[in-house]
Amino acid sequence: MVDSAKAFPEDFVSDKPIADPQERQSGDIVNVGQTQGSVADGVLQTMFEYDPQSNSLLWSDSISAARLLGVVDANSVDTIDQLNEKIVGEINEARKKVFLGEEQSYFCEYQLLRAGGETHWVEERGGWIGAGASKRLISVIRSIEAQKRFTKQLSWLATNDELTGLMNRASLRKVLEETIVNAPCDDAEATYLLAGIDDLGAVNNDFGFAEADNVIVEIANRLAHALGPDDQIGRVAGTKFGIVISTGTEKDVRETCVRLMNAVRESVIDTRKGGIAASICLGAVSLPEHADTVNLAMARAEAALDAAKRLGKSNWSSFSEKTDIVSMRRRNSHMSDVILTALNERRVRLAFQPIVSDLDETPKKFECLIRMRGEDGLEIPAPEFIPTAERLGLVHLLDRRVLELATNTLEICPDIHLNVNISMETVKDFVWAEGYISHLRANEALADRITVELTETQIIDAIDATIEFVSEIKKLGCSFGIDDFGAGYTSFRNLKAMDIDILKIDGSFVTGVASSRENQLFVRTLLDLARNFGMKTVAEWVDNEADAMLLKGLGVDFLQGFLLGKPETNPNWLPEGAPNDPPNGRF
Repeated sequence: MVDSAKAFPEDFVSDKPIADPQERQSGDIVNVGQTQGSVADGVLQTMFEYDPQSNSLLWSDSISAARLLGVVDANSVDTIDQLNEKIVGEINEARKKVFLGEEQSYFCEYQLLRAGGETHWVEERGGWIGAGASKRLISVIRSIEAQKRFTKQLSWLATNDELTGLMNRASLRKVLEETIVNAPCDDAEATYLLAGIDDLGAVNNDFGFAEADNVIVEIANRLAHALGPDDQIGRVAGTKFGIVISTGTEKDVRETCVRLMNAVRESVIDTRKGGIAASICLGAVSLPEHADTVNLAMARAEAALDAAKRLGKSNWSSFSEKTDIVSMRRRNSHMSDVILTALNERRVRLAFQPIVSDLDETPKKFECLIRMRGEDGLEIPAPEFIPTAERLGLVHLLDRRVLELATNTLEICPDIHLNVNISMETVKDFVWAEGYISHLRANEALADRITVELTETQIIDAIDATIEFVSEIKKLGCSFGIDDFGAGYTSFRNLKAMDIDILKIDGSFVTGVASSRENQLFVRTLLDLARNFGMKTVAEWVDNEADAMLLKGLGVDFLQGFLLGKPETNPNWLPEGAPNDPPNGRF
């Protein structure tokens, strides 16, 4: 999987916002102690006293007032008129009435115009005290810039992909739905294209995740700029882009696909580690002729893309009924045989990635990641077999095998703790869930060194089954953790009901956190949430020391990522890998 890097811009002026990979790499580390213009502005506030007789202001803390107002000396703003001049837009009516003595108190929000044309959101609340000549209005102004930026970011993320700035999958689905609905009315067809980057895993391995992210961003730029004014593009998966084009003729589709493939491969992509030659394959499906629903359009474009990839790099294929049937049946049948044979021949194994509390700590805690070797001895990437296993109902077997390998390992390594992942399909299935719990019960002496993890997005889909499952494993002594926390929308009620021990912060908020103010704010929020519920926290995807140091400074309990160690199937402490059978012969 490609580690995501944050690309939320301050403002957008284009209808196709794309992040600049060079800009994403720049930027100084944001220190926790920064004040003006940083997350620390969120607690910046000051108070003033207004004298109606002289129309003057007296600031309680001139230093804080100067910082908040963006002036050198707060005494330069010593009348209500001077303060009003710094307010952007119209003065709040309730505020006007209070200063005129027509109302007793007020509350409002507005933007201050600070030095250099910078605007800054604040809230102001105040009221009258005293009477007669001693009557005064006391008001407090507090910075809410951080909250406003956070709200703006959440709003933007609801419709846009964080890495590229393109539409996200949900937004593109809406565009695709509108296109399908309107196509018959317009008496014309449109086309949905699915573009997939060729062999990005090799870029990950050879150049690193950061450079792979740069490749994704650059390809997004090239595709967006090669499209027509009425065409729309979004990122629908890690290495895939969905494109809706306003034509459905065979000639136009062919010309568009060739133009897009050429736009990507016409020149190498420059990165800090060297030039990378990239290419894409495309699958096309006409709308609504071959797909009259969004789900069908996406599935059939995926089938067409599979057909294109079988032809080799930089190819395209258009969907037909034959494409869909042959592609899906062949893929399912083949991968089913691969999975079952690998299980029978004991070629499913574990890779162990360290989880540490400090950078110089000797790891004693590891996450177990599933690995599978093909008959040729080469590793089959998890994204190639996990989705098929879930679709065909084979993921239960993989979950059980991972747990067996983990308990076998714990049996011979008494000083380590292992985190194992389980699929929601196993949790929801009573028979398989009971089998999983039975294995834990048979190894209850090891249970207190096992943390079972579920991803947050999975939990939302079956909260009741999750709560029951978590209750049972915790009775045996296991810990329970939520993986990729922050990617979903788990409620406070559900967090409390599940009795969670560990929150693993989604890696997209961790990567580049040292240079991302927004990510720092989000991580702080998650850490406060975890502390309030008595949970420990793990930051994933930690790949540089600056991020690691900042995360520890913010209070993260554990770190996990390539900086601390890559997943290994044969680590030094377990040179032969996870034992296939229990050391003492138990089952």
